[in-house]
Amino acid sequence: MLIVRLVQDVYGIVDSFWLSRYHQLAVAVPRQVWPSYMIFVAFTIAFASANTALLAQYAGAALYKEFSNTASKFVSVSSLGGVFFGTLFYILAPHIFTYLVATPPEIYGEVLSYARVMSVDIVFLSINMALATIVQALGDTRTPALSQAIGGIANVFLDPVFIMGLGVVPAMGAAGAALATVLSKVISLAILLYVIRKRYLWLKLEAVRNVDKEYLYTTLSIALPILVLNISNSLAFNIQNRLINTFGSIVASAISIGFILFDLANTSLWGLSEGIAIMVGQNLGAQNLVRARRVAKSTSVFIFFVVLVTASVVYLFRMPIVSIFITGQGLPQEAVNQMLFELDSFLTISLWTLPFFALTFSSISVGRGSGRTLAPAAINMFRLWGLRICLGYVLALAMGLGTIGAYIAFALSNVVGGIASILWVLWGNWAKPIISEAGKKLAEARGVKAPTPITV
Repeated sequence: MLIVRLVQDVYGIVDSFWLSRYHQLAVAVPRQVWPSYMIFVAFTIAFASANTALLAQYAGAALYKEFSNTASKFVSVSSLGGVFFGTLFYILAPHIFTYLVATPPEIYGEVLSYARVMSVDIVFLSINMALATIVQALGDTRTPALSQAIGGIANVFLDPVFIMGLGVVPAMGAAGAALATVLSKVISLAILLYVIRKRYLWLKLEAVRNVDKEYLYTTLSIALPILVLNISNSLAFNIQNRLINTFGSIVASAISIGFILFDLANTSLWGLSEGIAIMVGQNLGAQNLVRARRVAKSTSVFIFFVVLVTASVVYLFRMPIVSIFITGQGLPQEAVNQMLFELDSFLTISLWTLPFFALTFSSISVGRGSGRTLAPAAINMFRLWGLRICLGYVLALAMGLGTIGAYIAFALSNVVGGIASILWVLWGNWAKPIISEAGKKLAEARGVKAPTPITV
């Protein structure tokens, strides 16, 4: 998973690199779209999180027939959801970027074209995520890593072709970056399907027309807090974008480049925190409750210090990294200087808080693996809405601190959210399985001893 994240970061950087050479302000386009995009994939992510808990615990309890049945329902519901929400995003995109995000007019056209191509990506993401979650729940993180890595590498080579144009392919700008992303998802999906059919012959994935109420009740009860959190987070990021957009397209572009450096510092976070959910879920399913709690504590602390190291390295080399994405293409030197000033202020105030941000994602992964998602969701909603948004508007606009006020609120939200999250991981009442008592009794009646989870 860590390798997957590294590849994703590479093609995210390549996106930004070529967009900055297409036009300096185009580098802000993906950051304008992603929060809104995430609203429409919120169901996919929340539903995958709920099924991670169920599938990992079924695997830990060696209930493989139940695993296959649940996986089939999961893929069917996720695929239909992808089609529905992808269509909805395509239709609503003009209203979102005009009224909700208030995208600066200089980049509105590029933003809209990027968003509409990404609406197709939602369909492939939904299927891709379902299949990857199923395989990961078995402890096989290599297959999804391979498929996503190959897709990411393909994206790296497709980006310059579609963004800048090559031969008969016209320069598409931001829409070209989105098209490359969609094609990379198609490649990843094809690899996943091939490996699943060849390696997991016992896993029967079938289209399910009638999904039973018990499955829906169980998954939705787990998914609902995550769904609310994801939608809340995405809306908060949209409102944050709106706040930043009030200071113009130069500041919006500077913040977008700043988030590239955040992604570099957080590279280890995404892959390692995903592993927590699988290990916690499998151990809870196998009734290894003490071990599940030990996994959660030790990995959270480990991730904190890893991100602290990477954030420190990124800060030391921030200006050489930033210079890669500051081309000045289409801008006067005065605007470039302003962009550099905003970038340095944002990074100096915020970058050191990323280890605390890592703790919030560790707690979300513990919630996913255990099926206890309410507390992490509540912590993160307060972190974003109470501190990053409300406090940000007060400091930046009401108190007249401008962009510095927004950056301070951003940093405080990470610190407070991280402290609250690690307290819940250490002392919260989450270390108990959610699979039904009937499922546990069935495993005992069969005399089946749960296998040692592959990832532990």
